[in-house]
Amino acid sequence: MAYEIRPSRPLDAEFRKAALAQVDRALADLRREDGDLHETIHEARKRFKKLRGLVRLLRPADEDLYKALNASFRDGARRLSGARDKAALIEALDSLGERNADQLKANSFASVRDKLVAERDEAAGEEGEIKRSVEEASAALEQARSRIEAFQIGGGRHQPKKAARLLAAGAGQTYGRARAALKRAAKTRDADDLHELRKRVKYHWMHLRLIAPCWPEAFAPAIDLAKTIADDLGRDHDFAVLRAEIRADPAAFGDEETLSLLLALVDGYQSELRTRGLAGSRRLLVDDAEAFSEKVAALYRLSAEEAERTAMPTEAPEADRRSL
Repeated sequence: MAYEIRPSRPLDAEFRKAALAQVDRALADLRREDGDLHETIHEARKRFKKLRGLVRLLRPADEDLYKALNASFRDGARRLSGARDKAALIEALDSLGERNADQLKANSFASVRDKLVAERDEAAGEEGEIKRSVEEASAALEQARSRIEAFQIGGGRHQPKKAARLLAAGAGQTYGRARAALKRAAKTRDADDLHELRKRVKYHWMHLRLIAPCWPEAFAPAIDLAKTIADDLGRDHDFAVLRAEIRADPAAFGDEETLSLLLALVDGYQSELRTRGLAGSRRLLVDDAEAFSEKVAALYRLSAEEAERTAMPTEAPEADRRSL
């Protein structure tokens, strides 16, 4: 099922549909016995993040439900984070090598990669430890299922005006936080502030996807831009973490010549990623939060009204009725 909320349906039913689909897919990922373990965990973690984005959008409808589900999904993803976080550093290093392939000898950063692979495997732990983490994450999903299934707004009736207000409030809050994060990150260009901007833009990306059925053609460019920003700033964060690890214990990663070359290339790439991420964020978040919220509410109401008119039986024109 699509990760979306259709204005033509009751909001609570759409929430349940989207949330349960992600729960089922995450459980399927965690229960897979074939394929790459690290990729399996990566896919499951993405489901947890989508679930957190979804409950954040519906937060104004039920604060208690939001707190319970958000904590459950956050903790479930955290249990799977160790090996995946290390794997992301390997992917970042590989992307740097591919980007500069014409300037580098084969396996230029082999010592760094070997160290990262060893750290990843150590973080994954023994087979029994991995199994426990997967079981705990699966249990968090199963426990959330009953709460999701019981969620209702107004007895399950389709109330477009109320739904529009709730969605506008939820999406607007996330949008406002993204703008605040942009203001700070643009001022400091600090790694932690850029990472915070990335997290807020990622939630905004999820919300854009969820409300896109209101006007798919108009939302598509913003969805693509938000994804690009999140990817760029996510990669920047990977390099910031890698840099910190190397500085903490340089001898463990290789000789001085290798690390000097690596960090010089990282500097150049991070500068490009940050410049691109900030420029994209300024375009993505150009409206103030109130204007964005009002737009979401208006588009949802219009789309719901159009769906209702489409579903109504077509009435014969006046002249045709007189001739009957």
